[in-house]
Amino acid sequence: MTSLVALILAIVWIFLVYRFYGRYVDRKIVQSDPKKATPAVMYMDGVEFMPANKNVLFGFQFKSICGLGPVVGAIMAVNWGWVPAMLYLMLGVAFIGWIHDYSATMVGVRREGMSLGGMSYTLISPRARTLISIFIYFNLMLSFGAFALLIAGNLSRPHGPLGVIIYVFMGLLAGQMIYRWKQSIITTTVVTVVVTFFGIFYLTSLGPVMDLFKTISGGDKPPIIFGTVDQAKFIWVIAVLVFCYFGAVLPIWRWAQPINYLGFWVVFIGMIMIGLGILFWNPSFGNFPAFKGWWWGANPLWPMLFVTIMCGAVSGWHSLVGSSGTARMLEKETDTLPVAGGSMLLEMVMGMLALIIAVSAFGSFEGYADAFKKGAGAVFMVGGANFLGKIGIPAQQAAVFANIMFAVIGLTLIHLGVRFMRLYGADVLGEFWPIFKNVQFSTIFTLIIFGVFCFTGILATLWFLGGAFNQMLASMALLIASCWLAYERKNYKITLLPSIFLFVTTISAAIWISYGTIKHFFITPDITMDRAIGNWLTGLIALFLVFCAVVLIKDAFASIRKFTSEKKGEGVPAPSPGGSAK
Repeated sequence: MTSLVALILAIVWIFLVYRFYGRYVDRKIVQSDPKKATPAVMYMDGVEFMPANKNVLFGFQFKSICGLGPVVGAIMAVNWGWVPAMLYLMLGVAFIGWIHDYSATMVGVRREGMSLGGMSYTLISPRARTLISIFIYFNLMLSFGAFALLIAGNLSRPHGPLGVIIYVFMGLLAGQMIYRWKQSIITTTVVTVVVTFFGIFYLTSLGPVMDLFKTISGGDKPPIIFGTVDQAKFIWVIAVLVFCYFGAVLPIWRWAQPINYLGFWVVFIGMIMIGLGILFWNPSFGNFPAFKGWWWGANPLWPMLFVTIMCGAVSGWHSLVGSSGTARMLEKETDTLPVAGGSMLLEMVMGMLALIIAVSAFGSFEGYADAFKKGAGAVFMVGGANFLGKIGIPAQQAAVFANIMFAVIGLTLIHLGVRFMRLYGADVLGEFWPIFKNVQFSTIFTLIIFGVFCFTGILATLWFLGGAFNQMLASMALLIASCWLAYERKNYKITLLPSIFLFVTTISAAIWISYGTIKHFFITPDITMDRAIGNWLTGLIALFLVFCAVVLIKDAFASIRKFTSEKKGEGVPAPSPGGSAK
C-alpha cells in the first residue's frame, strides 16, 4: 500500500457514501424540506439563533467537529496495525459517523433548536434530560482535559504561541468584518487568511519572539510548580482556560463562529498541502505492520481501538455541535446534509491523513515508534513537516506550521466544549441553585473543575476514557434520533443498529479502563498526590457515567416500543417541540 492509494481510496469512499447513502436518507427517509422555517429564522436573536451562509456554516461545522480526535486517535490506533485503523475510519464514517451527525442536527432543526437534553425530555423521559446533561458535562471534562494537555504541550514550544495569538486576533477581525462592517465573505477570508499565514510562516520564527516564549515556558527544563506539573504546563493550561472563557461567554458571532471559520482555512489549506506532499512524494507503508496483533500493551483491539479513534469514524461531540450550534444557524433544512453530513465525511479524510503520516512519513515502523515516544503531537508535527517539505516549504517553517495547525485543530473545539459545559451545567444545577444560571459564575465554576482535571489527570487515561464516553454520547444521540424516527413512523433502524453497537463497545471499554485506573492506585505505592486524585476522580466518574447510560438506554427502548406499538396519534402523546430550547 502507498500513501497516495490510501488517500484516493478515502476520497472516493466518502464521495460514494455522500452521493448514494447520504442522499437516500435525506430525501427518502427524513425528507428535508427547503420551504420549512428553521429555528435560526424563527428565533433569530443574534446570540445563539442566527441564520448563516451555508458556506460559512460548513467551515464552522467542520472546524467545530474536527479536533485532535481523528489526528491523535489515528496516530495511536496504528499500534494495532494500519488495516484495523483504516477499516474503522472508513466503515465507521459510512455506517455510523455521518448519519449520527446528520440526524442529531436534523432532529435539532425539527425540534426547534433543542439541545440533546431537551430532546431527551420530550422524546424519552423527564429524567433522561437530567441524566444526559450530567453525562455530557463530565464527558466533556474527560475528553477536553486530554485536549487541553496536548494543546498546552504544543504551546510550550517557542514558535507556537505567537502563531496562535495572530490566528485568534484574525478570527476576531473576521467576525467584525462580516457582522459589523458588512464586508463580503470573500474579502474577509482573503484578508484574514493571508495575514494569518504571513504571521505563521514569518513572524513566529523571529529569534526575539522565540526567546520570549521560551523564557515564559521556563526554559529547557521548566521548574516544577506542584506534583508533576511544571511551569510550561501550568502557564499554557491557564492560557487555554482563558481562551475557553471568552468562547463560553461571548456571543457566538463575536468569538466562536469567526475563529472556527478561520480555523477551517488554516486546517483545510494544511490538509491540501499535506495532500500535495503525498502526491509528489507518495511513500509506501514500508515495513509498517498491516496487523500488529490483538493487543497493544494492556489494551485489547476490541473495544479499545474503537474508542482510541475518538473522532474520524464517529464522535458524540458532533451531536452537541449539530444540535446546540449548527441547528440554530441553518437557513434551510436542505443545508443539513452538506453541512453536517459533509463535514463528518471530510473529517474522516483528516483522520486518514494522520494515519498516512504515521505509517509512511518516517520510513519504517521503527522510525514511527521513535517519534511516538515523544507523543502523538510530535508524530504529527515531524511527519507532517516531512510531507510539507516535499512541496518546497523550508524545514523550519514546515515544522512551525504543522505545530500550529495541531494547536488550532484542538483550540477550535475546546472553547465550544466549555460553552456547552456551561449550558448543560446551568441546565442541571440551575434547577437547584439559581446562581448557576448566571453566565459568569457558571463559566468560572466550570473552568475551575475543568482545570482540576487538566492538572491531576494522566493524558493516556483521559484520552481513553474521553474516547469511550465520547463514543457513548454518540450512541445516546443516535438513540434519541431513533426515538424521533420511531415517532415519525420512519425507518429508525438506520440509527438504532449503530447505536446498539456503540453502546456495547463503549460500556465495555469504560468498565475496562475504570477498573485499571482504580486498581493502579493500589499497586503503585509511590504515586504522587495529584496522580492519585486524578485516578480516583476519573475511575469513579467513569462508573457513574456508565450507570447513567444504562438507565437512559432502558428509558429510550421503552419509548421506541411505545411509539412503534401504537398508531401515531392514538394513545401516544405527541412529543412537544415547544418549551426550552436548551
